[in-house]
Amino acid sequence: MVAYASHAWYLAVGGGWVLIFRLRFPLGGLSWQALRGWFGPWFIVGGLYLLLALVSPGRPLGHAILAGLIFQGIVVGPTEEVLFRGLIQTTLNRVIGGVIPFGRIRWGTIVAALTFGLAHLANLPHQSLGDTLAQVAFAAVVGLVLGHYYDRTRNLWGAAILHNIIDLTSVLVPLLIVH
Repeated sequence: MVAYASHAWYLAVGGGWVLIFRLRFPLGGLSWQALRGWFGPWFIVGGLYLLLALVSPGRPLGHAILAGLIFQGIVVGPTEEVLFRGLIQTTLNRVIGGVIPFGRIRWGTIVAALTFGLAHLANLPHQSLGDTLAQVAFAAVVGLVLGHYYDRTRNLWGAAILHNIIDLTSVLVPLLIVH
């Protein structure tokens, strides 16, 4: 229930920024041409995450799995991407500017990725400290990948789809392993 409320909050904050402050950010398109720059990351990161999920211990099937799958597959990716990549990263890149000396990654993208990782501390009440810290670190790395490709493609749809691939894989693969 906390996860549902936090994502409603993400949507409210993102929508508020857009409506009140008239902050705009690139959304990109949903055509194959517009998403072409995301094909590599979808397959590479999705494949790596699938391997990680396969070697992780399975989780028992819960009673609310359908709601969880819908939530992970439809709500989480777009709401987190609008807030962290669309609004926070775009704003930080406008304000901070500059790139790190190696890798051509923008400073605002790095700060947004770290913020995205730290936001996963919200899962601490539901899992162990070790699992939460691993999730924070993993989310920061994923946030950096998503952010870097968002900077390159200016397509938030691609980031949201990759985010959904990762989240759905994290839910479905352990279920398939257990059952």
